[in-house]
Amino acid sequence: MGRSVTLIVRQDGPAWSAWSPQYPGLAMVQPAAADLRAVLPEVLSWYFGEDAAIEPQVHCERELHGVIVRLAQDAQLYERERIAERLGAALGVASQRAQLRSGPVSGAGEVTFVCALQSDRIGWLTAQMEDDNDTVVALLPVAETMLWAIRFGAAGDGSAAAVDPLAYPPDTALGEVIRTFAGPRQQLRT
Repeated sequence: MGRSVTLIVRQDGPAWSAWSPQYPGLAMVQPAAADLRAVLPEVLSWYFGEDAAIEPQVHCERELHGVIVRLAQDAQLYERERIAERLGAALGVASQRAQLRSGPVSGAGEVTFVCALQSDRIGWLTAQMEDDNDTVVALLPVAETMLWAIRFGAAGDGSAAAVDPLAYPPDTALGEVIRTFAGPRQQLRT
């Protein structure tokens, strides 16, 4: 088992980019997704050294109705895609769309929603955050058609409170956070 490295992948216009929030300077841009996949092993070898065993944890971002949705490319991708569909339905309701788009924003000025499962860990979420000033919203499925949205990170301009992820041990499951959480949250009906 090697070093786990989080990589965020996004299509930026005609090009594809990938970067790691954990490792500043680990970034690449290629004209196509296949090209990005092809050069990834070489870039990781260059950055960490050829002898390093690396396990890339890839998270793809896409824009959905004016917000950024992040999906881990893992064995639970199907469930994460269903969460993104629920978010799309919630963004189709004018009042929820306004509330969801209103914040909090990341350092890049974007609202980022992470499609999460109750079994995902705080450490998994914080590995996706740029720094202590970054903010993401974890979306977790509850019941059949509802999502639970919890803001993690900096509170930003004070308009939206956020949970400090450092308040929980890294191995805490997000489902445990839901069960014990009494702070700011949104319950979305879709």
